[in-house]
Amino acid sequence: MKSSYWMIVVCALAMPMSHLRAAQETGSVETRVKTLLIDPNTQTPVVVLETIADKRALPIWIDVPEAKAIALELEHVKLPRPLTHDLIRNILQGLNATLQRVTITELRNNTYFAFLSLMAKGQQLQVDSRPSDAIALALRMKAPIFVSAQVLAKSKPLPDGSGSPDQTQKKLGVQAQDLTAELAKLFDSQQQKGVIVTDVLLGSAAMNAGLQRGDIITKVNEQSVVSAKELESAIQAAKSSAQIKLEVIKKGKPTTLVIDLPS
Repeated sequence: MKSSYWMIVVCALAMPMSHLRAAQETGSVETRVKTLLIDPNTQTPVVVLETIADKRALPIWIDVPEAKAIALELEHVKLPRPLTHDLIRNILQGLNATLQRVTITELRNNTYFAFLSLMAKGQQLQVDSRPSDAIALALRMKAPIFVSAQVLAKSKPLPDGSGSPDQTQKKLGVQAQDLTAELAKLFDSQQQKGVIVTDVLLGSAAMNAGLQRGDIITKVNEQSVVSAKELESAIQAAKSSAQIKLEVIKKGKPTTLVIDLPS
């Protein structure tokens, strides 16, 4: 009875299959979550998607609770009790339903629209969703994230001061942002000073050394850093050496990492 009840709930929320086919026939591009940022102008969280084929960035401004849900999954944080998106995943898995994909379909009046494509007991269902919720759920259920061509064509630029890492950071394969109170809250960190790593390039020197997204850099070669500009200057000063030593806060614990500088 419980399974039947929840199936009725899911079906009631689902949209007709004709709408699903129409949305998919318009064409969409697969993306991944590249990073989470705080817009320095508005202090609003921004989830940045990146197209897999050609690395185009799509920033989407979202609310704090959904940003935190995305951050927790990106950092593989396991909580003792399920939050909302964990609960939705557990319900779908309990019904043997799979999330085939999420699609961000439209940008209208500065509002993004998305849907979930579900498969439940041989039936395909489409459920309306906010993009932030869809992304948080897709990460938990290992589902691909697609964006329509229309949305990509209307993509806004990245927030000023958060888009491109400085050249030295780029060489190391790391992107970082000033640690603000908002970012500390987003990544559930008690640390108040330092520079937070917002992205690490796969196979880069930084990743090989163990640096991860969400790590907070506090020192470079014993020199304290409290801003991305100071991080850049400290790395520039160390360019003559073969290595740099970083003091970082990793999941709340201080640790030391040594990065071999690319030649």
